[in-house]
Amino acid sequence: MKFDRVAVLVSAAHALAWAAFLWIALWPWSYQGVSATPVQVDELGNRVGAEASEVVRYSSSFVEVNGIWALLPLLIPVALTGVALMALLAWNARGAGLPVILWALTIALLAFCLMGYLSFGAFYVPSALALIVAASIFSLRRRLPRVPQE
Repeated sequence: MKFDRVAVLVSAAHALAWAAFLWIALWPWSYQGVSATPVQVDELGNRVGAEASEVVRYSSSFVEVNGIWALLPLLIPVALTGVALMALLAWNARGAGLPVILWALTIALLAFCLMGYLSFGAFYVPSALALIVAASIFSLRRRLPRVPQE
């Protein structure tokens, strides 16, 4: 199969899914917070013990906060776009099931993005958009009459 626009778009969707996965997993400022040391106060409101409370700002990555097992849900879009890419590369020109497969994977990726939109689903939206365009072009291309190429 020669690489056309659909193959390039599905490859781009897969690359964007990997980029989003790596960004979420390794970005060191995914979670930010402030930690303060408590100070004891007597009945009159005077500090007892430490002179001042120490405020410490910290940041950590997604893996540091949630553990390595939290990466499994983040791999779902990578797997969906990987299956779309493998299906496109292994597609036989006489088979008619590829548009259905591409649209099913696109809808699954969109559902993932919508369910996790407020946390990490928004990072996968560019990948979903690339897959939408690829599935649309592939579906339209099969319906349009072919012009012979010289």
